[in-house]
Amino acid sequence: MATNTLASMAKKIKGHAKVIKELREKKESAVNARDKHNKTLQLPSATLLATTAMTAAKEACAAKVDAIVEECLANNRRFRDSKFDLLNDRRRCLYSSLLSDINYESMDGVKRAGEIFRNPVFYLDGANPDDIKQGAIGDCWHLASLATLANIPGLIEQLCVKKNERVGVYGFIFFKDGDWVSTVVDDQLCYKIDQTTLKKSLYFSSCSEEREIWLPLLEKAYAKIHGDYESLSGGFSSEGTEDLTGGVASILFTNDILDVDQFWNVEMQRVNKQALMGCSIDHDDPSGERHGIMARHAYSVLSTATIQGERIVQVRNPWGKTEWNGDWSDQSDKWTPEAIAEVKMEEKDDGKFWMSYKDFLRVFDSLDLCRIFDATWSVASSWIPYHVEPRSSGKFQFELDQASEAVIVLSQPDTRYYGALQADFIYTLSFHVYNSDNKLVKRARATVPYCKRSVSIELDLPVGQYTVVPHVTREATSIGASEDEDEDGEDSAVGPSAHLSGVVVQNEAVTMNKSSYLFHQRKASLVRSMSMARVSGKRLLGVDDDDYEEVESEEVAEANKWELMLGLRVYSHDSTIHLTGVPGEHPALADEEEEEEEREEDPEDVTATLADKIEEEEWETDEGEEEEEEEETKKKTKGKKGKKGKKEEEAAKEE
Repeated sequence: MATNTLASMAKKIKGHAKVIKELREKKESAVNARDKHNKTLQLPSATLLATTAMTAAKEACAAKVDAIVEECLANNRRFRDSKFDLLNDRRRCLYSSLLSDINYESMDGVKRAGEIFRNPVFYLDGANPDDIKQGAIGDCWHLASLATLANIPGLIEQLCVKKNERVGVYGFIFFKDGDWVSTVVDDQLCYKIDQTTLKKSLYFSSCSEEREIWLPLLEKAYAKIHGDYESLSGGFSSEGTEDLTGGVASILFTNDILDVDQFWNVEMQRVNKQALMGCSIDHDDPSGERHGIMARHAYSVLSTATIQGERIVQVRNPWGKTEWNGDWSDQSDKWTPEAIAEVKMEEKDDGKFWMSYKDFLRVFDSLDLCRIFDATWSVASSWIPYHVEPRSSGKFQFELDQASEAVIVLSQPDTRYYGALQADFIYTLSFHVYNSDNKLVKRARATVPYCKRSVSIELDLPVGQYTVVPHVTREATSIGASEDEDEDGEDSAVGPSAHLSGVVVQNEAVTMNKSSYLFHQRKASLVRSMSMARVSGKRLLGVDDDDYEEVESEEVAEANKWELMLGLRVYSHDSTIHLTGVPGEHPALADEEEEEEEREEDPEDVTATLADKIEEEEWETDEGEEEEEEEETKKKTKGKKGKKGKKEEEAAKEE
């Protein structure tokens, strides 16, 4: 009996195991089918950070594209962007100032994409890092950020909101100064001609398959929202990634890493999941062995792996060529057939290469990080006017209804907008976070001297109310510094990517004529519009004139009294978070109000200082003496006129 029972139980268990196995196989099959489907559709495994402004920016962008398409079809015309016309307004589109030193001497002209290539297409197989090739402008930092984004399928595709290739209009969104903005561009592109083959090719960035035009058009839209192509010269890949994703940028020196093992296990494993990473050599060591890596040039980190017990990092040069030639390079003898198969390494000069983690930290001294967020995160933002000297009392306050991991970012408006309109001061940001008991929770300060746009911290916060108190220091800009001081670009405030690859720099005199005056005025108008829209709290939807709401003259006058704007963003998992900016009083304006109140209370100036009284009495005495002199002069003049009149009367009688 017992034997039969055991046999029966064994049979049931075997039957259950078979069912479980079948269910598991079905589940795995469904997951594989889903992943394959997602890969085919290029669905994103991460999303752009959605803010309240994103919907407005997307709707505004789509509406502009629709209106342009309707108008062009009705008039039988292709779209020509009058706000950024490379053919008829080339100087304004290329240069940020009248006195630019850049001369694009090898540029041969401007044509539409269909005139440069046969059958151009926006995408061939979606966006991927192998597409990206740098052109004749020093925006390797921007292209490096695009290469890191391209590792996440579908992410770049979200930036192009709407397009019509027949009409030639393309609408894009970007994350600038804490909000999403939109803009539209036409399909006009700069080109050059190979004098040997007479073949046309793009002058600025291009895809490996040149008739694929998503990259040059996205670069053009990015140049347009900053005013011109020259404004893209020099920057940090982390800031470029922030502009493309809505993330949070930061920079880290590799020799500041305390525990390299922990950094590998935490930070490096987050690459292309919770963070995107770029790398560069900021401070070149002549004695260091770079093995093909260039200083002051931005690279992107693509992935990591552990092979044969050794940790390795995959990096890409935005040029699409010129690679690392040390250990684990394409020609390294460390590669085995098993290792090649595991990471799918290809031996070709495509700009992608592997190197050991140890060499990665030794060669690159600066890492550009950008924390990215999925749909479980929310963000609140606010801006306040601020004055540094004398210091105003501005602050931010927010409340969490649920405990959450939080990322807090204090920023100032991106100076890349302003081009050659140089500011008088360079501002460095820091801040303190206090809880409801006025106890310090954490402070944040900049650790990289030339990274000025923002400063941020990550921390876990319980439910409660918090206050963020900003602190800003300023340093006068050295306008007119000697050439010897920055001959090699050492410690340049622009950062490691300031050198312009493939660009001839010449000093060229510019004549101040009517056209150049208009050029300068239009640039200044663009900057003023963007500045005032931010200062007055107007929502930025794009860079076209009709996207800006009119700013009252009173608002302009009030804004001009403040020194700069400060913005705070708080990222958290609390979707109900409420953030408020408190400007506080302007110190100088507060003094003026006190003086006005004193004058109202004391109209006779009874409480004036002795010095003021003496000065006033002297002024009254001088005024009295002047009046007496004028009266005496009048009497003498009257007397002369009287004598003269009598003589004339006597002469008349004699006649």
